[in-house]
Amino acid sequence: MSTNATISIEELTAQPLPIFEHSARAFRKVAHQGGSSFEAYGDIILKDPGLALHTLNQLHTTANQSLHAEISSMAQATMLLGIDRAKRLTVGHPQLERTLSGFAKTGYIRTACRAFHAAFQAWDWAHIKNDHAPNEILLATLLHDVAEMALWVAAPEQMHQFRKLMLKDGLPTDEAQYIAFGESLEHFSREIAARWHLPGLVNDALRPENASQPRVRGIMLAVQLARSTERGWYWEKTERVLPQIADYLGASLDEIIPHIHKNAVRAAREAPFYDARYAAALLPLLPGGEELIIEDEFPEAEAEIETIKKPAAPAATEKPASASSSPQNNAPTTPKPVAQVCLLPQTDLFTQTLHDLRKGMGKMKLSELMRKTVHGMHDGIGLNRVVFCILDQKREKLVSRYMLGSDNDPVFSRFEILLDKPHLFTRLMERQVSLWVNDDNRKKFWPLMPDDVKTRIKTNSFFAMSIHVRDKPVGLFYADRRSLDCKLDEQAYKQFRQICQFAAKGLANLAK
Repeated sequence: MSTNATISIEELTAQPLPIFEHSARAFRKVAHQGGSSFEAYGDIILKDPGLALHTLNQLHTTANQSLHAEISSMAQATMLLGIDRAKRLTVGHPQLERTLSGFAKTGYIRTACRAFHAAFQAWDWAHIKNDHAPNEILLATLLHDVAEMALWVAAPEQMHQFRKLMLKDGLPTDEAQYIAFGESLEHFSREIAARWHLPGLVNDALRPENASQPRVRGIMLAVQLARSTERGWYWEKTERVLPQIADYLGASLDEIIPHIHKNAVRAAREAPFYDARYAAALLPLLPGGEELIIEDEFPEAEAEIETIKKPAAPAATEKPASASSSPQNNAPTTPKPVAQVCLLPQTDLFTQTLHDLRKGMGKMKLSELMRKTVHGMHDGIGLNRVVFCILDQKREKLVSRYMLGSDNDPVFSRFEILLDKPHLFTRLMERQVSLWVNDDNRKKFWPLMPDDVKTRIKTNSFFAMSIHVRDKPVGLFYADRRSLDCKLDEQAYKQFRQICQFAAKGLANLAK
């Protein structure tokens, strides 16, 4: 459901992202000192997302053609521009302090600060993994949340509403996006990346199905860490992502946590000009202090926060205190109730998807066919998470290829189903068949579910349909509504099967 008209990509990209006044001063200082070092300009650019985007745009404009080689660093970009053009990059470009005000300004600064924290972490991890171009990873991470920054410039009221829905009302990110914008941030990011000709690694990291690629996974984990630490280092989502980072870096959690803390401090020291609360500033905060973040951003919510803090009897289903909790913070408190908002099916969009699939039968490329299909399921039917998995060449597992609605979850984004042992999905792959696991049949089917899939999806109701081409299995569609409060229904299941059948016909035509 959405209370706002969808923002067009034209509106979103009509204005450039502003640069920080500090960046302009730093550029003048380098020029005044007679510096002709491309590295000096590159270091300044990599701390300012708006300036990085402006630099890439200038490079694309002056090239008069698509760049054949990927830009691996901003020093390389300034070198391609030439020293004279590089020196003038900040001249005449809108500066944040003069163009934005109110929560548009504070929101943009907060997002840019978070982006640099993520970029610094990803850059450090790239060095640990001996990556061939750590600065390329830094740049891709810095620009990952470019849609949020563009929304603070073009639609600050809706961005403020989005933050309120998440922080005050406790809505899941995916649902809050649709209420505030009528679209997902993932969609806006991809559109901006295409329109502003962002580097290929930025595009790759905006597609959750690429989470199995090591470089992309590092970016996703860094973005997830930076987002979660906005709410505190002891917040549940932060504690969930830390073991994933340790696994990614091949080190123990005891080694990784202090290293990540040091990175947060180093990031704050590298870019002290951000007028925002750094993740490093939250390191001394004790568990349970995340309400302070809400209070800072939304002072009008202070009365509500005081109500939340009042102790109450623990519910029967209350989660026990974690081992990392501080002894003085073990007193039971009433958690803020999480409001659940279910995506509203868009009948017109679903009908249009079927029309487009029928009309494009045999004409669409595989990527167009699948992206239109998953968007039809996600937006048209109102299914929160949609995945199409392909059968790998060895026919040993199903691996995600197209995905929507993962909310940058590094665990769900690495969606795969091993087929090495008999279970529910190996049975599904025997022929083209669909299944809806629900209250009526869960007792029968749930024991057949692989444990790793149960852990990955964190729900017990979903749709699935295997896809065969010429009587041979090629893949499987999976979809759910994520929250148990947003129940799947018969109409959605019929539409899911219908759109899967169209996709199967499209694949069969492509196979010809």
